[in-house]
Amino acid sequence: MRMRRVVRAVSIFVTQLCVALLKAVVMCAILGLVLVTIMHSMGVPVPSAADMLRGVSRLADVLS
Repeated sequence: MRMRRVVRAVSIFVTQLCVALLKAVVMCAILGLVLVTIMHSMGVPVPSAADMLRGVSRLADVLS
């Protein structure tokens, strides 16, 4: 009985953790999209998605 309670508590914690992570990822994506849209409408040169991903891969290579 006690083991079942522990497993249930851990399961609830992991579920809430995953939900919070998903919310954070979605909010970051939305905020980034809004920021890029505003910068683009103001005339600021915004790099393309391919350039940004290339920069992320370079950063990952440096940090690994």
